[in-house]
Amino acid sequence: MKKIRFRRVIKITILSIAIAIIQVFYDHLVLTSHFGLGTSDDYSLTAALLLNIISGLLGGISVGLALNYIDAKFRDKPYVQSLSIIILVFMSMWVIRNIMEGIAISETNDMTFKWMFNSEDVKNILFWMIIVILTHFLLQMSNKFGPGKLVELFLGKYDKPSEEQRIFMLLDLKSSTTIAEELGNIKYHLFLKKVFSDVTNPILNSGGEIYQYVGDEIVISWPINKFKNTLGFAKCFFNIQSFLESKKQNYLNDFGVFPIFKAGAHLGEVTVGEIGVIKRDITYSGDILNTSARIQGLCNELDSKLLISESLYDYSKDIEDFYSIEFKGSIPLTGKKEVLKLVSITNK
Repeated sequence: MKKIRFRRVIKITILSIAIAIIQVFYDHLVLTSHFGLGTSDDYSLTAALLLNIISGLLGGISVGLALNYIDAKFRDKPYVQSLSIIILVFMSMWVIRNIMEGIAISETNDMTFKWMFNSEDVKNILFWMIIVILTHFLLQMSNKFGPGKLVELFLGKYDKPSEEQRIFMLLDLKSSTTIAEELGNIKYHLFLKKVFSDVTNPILNSGGEIYQYVGDEIVISWPINKFKNTLGFAKCFFNIQSFLESKKQNYLNDFGVFPIFKAGAHLGEVTVGEIGVIKRDITYSGDILNTSARIQGLCNELDSKLLISESLYDYSKDIEDFYSIEFKGSIPLTGKKEVLKLVSITNK
């Protein structure tokens, strides 16, 4: 997650500097065009370019950090709250910029400090306000589809279906029916919202992608062709357990219950593509999803918290160096002759 946030700040800062540079040259061309009024005596393209680059740098870093903070602290709050904070940060940076500009001009011209604000500032405030709001909106869209997916959608990657090799893990909340009866509908929804928010960082830190929330279940996926760490699914599961354990007292204070997960994982080929006209979505289809669900459904019966297929065990290099394993026998697959061998994974 730290890498994702760092890259986000870098991208926003680079974009902010690029837009600032373009704006300077655009204003210069307008001023010096045939219909322009020309430049004033104290105008300098170099000075304007330098000031805008510094403003773009500081503004990009500030907005990027603010967006990361909002994403971490206000992800379960109304959109208008996070937007208000972003606008407040933007206006604060603009005030600081104008103070710096006023100090620089007063020192250069040997005069007392003068607050700098004119019609040019109004134009710039409106222009950059739109950029900031658009950036925040795109971040929300990125959160909806997952890191990196928004760019792929723009490029039309999912317009035509394609086949991929992926790992899928179905994370299921144990005793969810009992918990729902104890808490009631509204409080149970708040409980799930809290749990799903807390497990997000461990999932992203393991390189996982959240595919779907299905009731009290989370479907997580890893692309095999990009997946360097073959133990990511196991790290994800046990890191989730460890993180939730650190929050146990908070859950007991707020809800009187503590979330415990079981999971089933498998790997194989799936077809991925975008479907729908209204509320379009990226979907995966293939036997691997049904098989993963079947494996997860056997966790209680086989007394296992993390149950995986033998094929995923074979793919996961050196897994026994970090985790304890136990072979749990085989199960038949509906409509197929072969059987599926299962392996239980526990933390050492």
